Amino acid sequence: MNLLACLTAFTLGTILLLPPAWLVHRVLTHQAQIEDRVLLQQNMDRSLELIGRAIQGAGYQASTTQYPSIVSPITIQKGGSSRGSDSIVLIQDIPDKLGYDCMGNSLTLERTINQRVYQRFYLEPSRHDSRTQTLMCQSVDRQGRLHQGEILSNVQSLQIDWVRAQSLTHPPNISQAPTGLVAIMLRVQPHAGPNNPTRIIEQTRYISQRHTTHNP
Repeated sequence: MNLLACLTAFTLGTILLLPPAWLVHRVLTHQAQIEDRVLLQQNMDRSLELIGRAIQGAGYQASTTQYPSIVSPITIQKGGSSRGSDSIVLIQDIPDKLGYDCMGNSLTLERTINQRVYQRFYLEPSRHDSRTQTLMCQSVDRQGRLHQGEILSNVQSLQIDWVRAQSLTHPPNISQAPTGLVAIMLRVQPHAGPNNPTRIIEQTRYISQRHTTHNP
């Protein structure tokens, strides 16, 4: 077989292999995008569960407490985060049974401020992507000092409001005063990539405060 025949065979082989190789690449890329989106949604669920658990525990008073009632167990800070997003501060007593803060630490007396459990959720600019933000959790360490950790990346916005439920057929209305029902809307941005429509993922949760001191 001469050189021309070899070149011709190589060219034909390349032409025949390119479409299947391109198809395999597209399938693998699409699969990776789906897996990334599913993982991001799972992380959103976990983050919202952490916030929800803290909201449900806010205002809790231990049966043996000698301290007065917590006046403001939930404080929603409108615009209190990066880029105008909201933040939320949650206060409670140490639970009678074993409990954990948003960073997975056991709630003990040494992890309190003025004998109260403190947690805060807020956004700050991402250190890796200037287009997105990071959902942060702030709590108290064993020395009674505030410390924080990242719980979700690629966040676009965090909106938190008191809401008042009207009926099963209508969405709750935003309230300026505490109602015992908190709405949290979290929006995240999947990783961008070739042929990847980076569609925003949005989730809204309604969480009822268990230990209320408000008058509906």
